Amino acid sequence: MKYRADIDGLRALAVVPVVLYHAGVPGFPGGFVGVDIFFVISGYLICGMIDADIRKQTFSLGNFYKRRALRILPALFVMFLVTSILAYLYCLPVEFEDYARSLASAAGSISNIYFAGTAGYFDAPAETKPLLHTWSLGVEEQFYLIVPLLMLLAWRVAPKRAGLLFAVAAALSFAAALAVSYRNTTFVFYLTPFRAWELALGALLSIGFLPAPRTAFWKTACGATGMLLVLGAIFLGSPSAPLLLMTALASIGATLVIASSERGISAVGRLLSLRPIVFIGLISYSLYLWHWPLIVFQRTDGLLLAESSGFVARLVLVAASAGIAFLSWKFVEMPFRSKAGGTSKGLVFGVASTAMASTIALCGLVLFLGGAPFRFPERVVSIASYLAYDPSAAFRSGQCYLATNRQQLDVGTCMTLDRKRPNYLLVGDSHAAHLWFGLSSAMPEVNLMQATASACRPAVLPVSRLETRACPKLMHFVFNDFLLHNKVDKILLAASWKDEDIPALSETIATLQSKGFDVTVLGPIVEYDSALPRLLADEILRNNHFVASRTRTAGIRERDRELSRIVAAGGATYLSVYDAVCRDGHCDEFAEADIPLQFDAGHLTAKGSVVVGRRLSTAFIGKLARADDVSN
Repeated sequence: MKYRADIDGLRALAVVPVVLYHAGVPGFPGGFVGVDIFFVISGYLICGMIDADIRKQTFSLGNFYKRRALRILPALFVMFLVTSILAYLYCLPVEFEDYARSLASAAGSISNIYFAGTAGYFDAPAETKPLLHTWSLGVEEQFYLIVPLLMLLAWRVAPKRAGLLFAVAAALSFAAALAVSYRNTTFVFYLTPFRAWELALGALLSIGFLPAPRTAFWKTACGATGMLLVLGAIFLGSPSAPLLLMTALASIGATLVIASSERGISAVGRLLSLRPIVFIGLISYSLYLWHWPLIVFQRTDGLLLAESSGFVARLVLVAASAGIAFLSWKFVEMPFRSKAGGTSKGLVFGVASTAMASTIALCGLVLFLGGAPFRFPERVVSIASYLAYDPSAAFRSGQCYLATNRQQLDVGTCMTLDRKRPNYLLVGDSHAAHLWFGLSSAMPEVNLMQATASACRPAVLPVSRLETRACPKLMHFVFNDFLLHNKVDKILLAASWKDEDIPALSETIATLQSKGFDVTVLGPIVEYDSALPRLLADEILRNNHFVASRTRTAGIRERDRELSRIVAAGGATYLSVYDAVCRDGHCDEFAEADIPLQFDAGHLTAKGSVVVGRRLSTAFIGKLARADDVSN
């Protein structure tokens, strides 16, 4: 294919918002859609080259894979090497094991599958995964593996219908993404079958199935419309917007921009062809590779600056990423790409296979050594082990706590009334579930029932809202079924309350009290910007006893006080979980010895739940004693 400077310019438009968004620079709320632009560009270029070679009967699978290997792998494996050294120096044992698994999957071109399979509510946050960004490379590499075979097959079986076959495949991919998005957005985000339609848009343009404008007017209109869609997604989008809406805007916009210069340069194409923009596009692959590991190690370990956040740190991150990207492009990418013609396929595949196998073997060694704990003091290793804490047993996951939409409440285990004891019903999200173990341990004289689900605020909701989701179904069962037919002594509402939850909470309290129920609201707990075990380990390693206290999530104490006022005004009882953990500006960080109170940024360990449950239970002791007197 003929070189097009405007496509390198479009690469710049894709990578810059991604880097700025990830670095936390304000003003780019939809910057993550740059990845979707890359997908369209890849589909256009790769399928265009394959199509041209097939038509000329010069296409070779071996040569195609050799060019892809020389284009992608050298810079990628240099990044792997440097990132692995940093991981060895900074990652705690649990983190190092997670890193090794992600590295092995990235070396095998399946990191998107790995991250899709390991993503979960209690999974480590994205900011602690240095290779998370390789998921998009996994999608592209799987595309490179499959698409030439499909194109060869299409041209041999139905050469006149090849474009139509790809259009059908694109439509099926988008339909599948739309269907699955209602049940599992994680899969839609990471997995190739649900991203294929974006790559196919570029492919359909390159093989001529999608028409390109011919006149100057339509070129300008096409390019301007595409640019508006792309910029709108970047500057007006949001991570909370529907994923397919964001990806569709960016992908369609990118396709229109490319199409506008397909038959001669357009006005937008000339803009994107400016040399400074093209230069950024040329280093865009290396810039994408390097920016994310730098961001992760800066945020978790202060790699570049002691101050891990702030405007200066963001600028330093962006500048360092650009500088390293230039060096990677100049001294790694370009030399290897220049060898594409004179290097044998056997040598390229042999070296690539050896590098992959060696990387995977080293990852296996890290796992065999348990994350190499000998790198850190024994106490740090003990505390850091809670980064891998499994709360399933204490939360009663899959029975009384619904972690996914596919799980069903075990009514017999979780909601059975006891005729000999007072019956309390705990309703809410994971921040309700983490209290159950402690409260039930502290109050054995109470039958504490549990109805909780992930990210599920305890609120009376209309039956028709999101009926296929776990939370509304559970709330409908609790408030419109179970409580209509069963009398409980007290209803406990608990959640990771946010300001926007207050109106729904007030309505729920009023509704329950109108039906004669005694309602107690348990407020939010102290939370942190990172996992508490990580912060406690950092306190020891840095000899700084204020690491955790300085990273408490802002606004929770104020929200706790506001909720107390609103709940009391509504005639219900309020218990401050925050006050059960924090007193006089100090918050408990350990449950006992080296056992952290919380295993992530906010959820209690089992021991932590016992400590907090014991403190909260004192609010019920007097009422329980009076209830016993009445019954006697």
